[in-house]
Amino acid sequence: MNITIKDYAFASGGIFWKFFDRPHFESKTLRQQIFFVLGLIMLCWLPLAVLSFIKLGQGQFYLLFVRDISTHVRLLLVIPILIFARRAVNNSFNHAISFFYESKIVDNDNKQKFEQVLERIEKWKSSRIIDYIIIVLVYCSFFIQENNRINNADTYAPWHMVNNHITAAGWWYLLLSLPILQLLLYRWLYTIILWIVFLRKLSTMDLHLSALHPDGVGGLGFLQYTQLSFFPVALAFSVLTAGVTNNLIIFSGISVTDYKIAIGSVLVFVLLLFILPLLLLIPLLVKVKRRYFMQYSLQSWPMTRKYEDELKAFYKTEEENPDTSWHVDLLGSFEKAQDMKVVLVDKTSLIAFTAAVILPFLPVVAQQVPLKDLFINLIGKILG
Repeated sequence: MNITIKDYAFASGGIFWKFFDRPHFESKTLRQQIFFVLGLIMLCWLPLAVLSFIKLGQGQFYLLFVRDISTHVRLLLVIPILIFARRAVNNSFNHAISFFYESKIVDNDNKQKFEQVLERIEKWKSSRIIDYIIIVLVYCSFFIQENNRINNADTYAPWHMVNNHITAAGWWYLLLSLPILQLLLYRWLYTIILWIVFLRKLSTMDLHLSALHPDGVGGLGFLQYTQLSFFPVALAFSVLTAGVTNNLIIFSGISVTDYKIAIGSVLVFVLLLFILPLLLLIPLLVKVKRRYFMQYSLQSWPMTRKYEDELKAFYKTEEENPDTSWHVDLLGSFEKAQDMKVVLVDKTSLIAFTAAVILPFLPVVAQQVPLKDLFINLIGKILG
C-alpha cells in the first residue's frame, strides 16, 4: 500500500487561524513568529495600558490596572501559549496518522473507513457554521461582559469603568482584546471536541490491534503522546482561571477558601477535559483483549488434551519425554493477552495534566498561605 500522508493541520480552520495561515505563519522562522505574536498581544494589551494611564493617573493606574493580574495573564500569557501550542498539536496529530499507516493498524481492509473519518474531521474543522456560532458567542459574551462590569464592578478590575461609564480602555478591551482572546479559546474548545469525536470514531472501527504488542495497550500507546501535546492548552486554561481567582482576591477581598468548591470544580473540569478523551477507546481495547483471550483459550485446548495424553503415555512407558516448549510459548502469549491494559491513561499523563492544572494556582494560594507553610503542612500529612 502506497502511503502519502498529508498535513492535516488538525488545530486549524476558522476565522482566527486564517489570520495566521494567510501570511504563512507556520513556515516563518521562530524569530519571525515571536515578533508576529508580540505584535498581536501588544495590539491587545498596550492600548489598554496607555489609555488607562491617561484616564486614571499614576496612582490609580497602579491600583486599578497594574494589579489587574487577570487581564495581564489573559493577554500576555494565555494568547501566546495557545498560539504556539498549535504547532505541537498539529505535528503530534500528523505523526499519529502516519503511525496508523506505517504500523498497519490501518491497511487496505479498514483504510476507506479510516479516511472517511479524517475527511469528516477536515470538513467539520473548516465549517462556516462553526465560525458563525463562535462569532455569536463572542458578541453574546460582549453584552454579558458589559453588564457584568456595570453591575459587578467590584469583582473585576475597575479600570474598565470610571463614574459608571466604560472608559476608552474598557471599550478597546471589550471590542478588540477580549473578542480576540475568545475567538482563540472557543476555537481550541472546538478542536478538543473534534479530537474527542475522532477518538470516538476510532473506537468503533476494526483496527488491526494486538494484545501481544509490547506497549501493553494493544498497540495504541502512541496516542498517549498525542494527548500530551495538549499540555500547553491545559496550562493556558488553568492560567486563565487562576488569573480570575487572583482578581477576586485582590479586588473583592475574598479568601481562596471561600471559593474552594467552585475553584476545585473548575480544576477537576479542566483535568477531565484532557484526560477523559483517551477513555473513549476503552470499548475497543476491551474487545481486542477479549478476542485474544478467547482465541488463545480456544486454541490451547487441543494442544492441552494432546499434552495430557502424552503425559499419560510417558507415565506408563517412561520411554519418550513430552515436549513442553509449546506450553511455555502459549503460556507467555496467554499471559500477555491477559495482562493487556484497556485504559490508555498512564501515570505520565495524569502527572503532566495535574501539574498543568495546579501549578498556575500556587502563586494565588501563596498570597494567603505562604508556600513554606503549605509544603510543611503537606509533608507533615504525608509522613504522618
